[in-house]
Amino acid sequence: MSKQFSLEEGRKMLKWLNRNRWMLLDLYKNQYVTYNANGLIAHGEKLLEV
Repeated sequence: MSKQFSLEEGRKMLKWLNRNRWMLLDLYKNQYVTYNANGLIAHGEKLLEV
């Protein structure tokens, strides 16, 4: 799946990631995560499943 994000959406997603980086590294170590500006969408060990 490929989606073009607006500049504003990209900024909101990056802001969310920066605010939650340490929580993600702690709770989901060695896992793939997907997220958007509103928060975590999914996580898991297999990229195709995430």
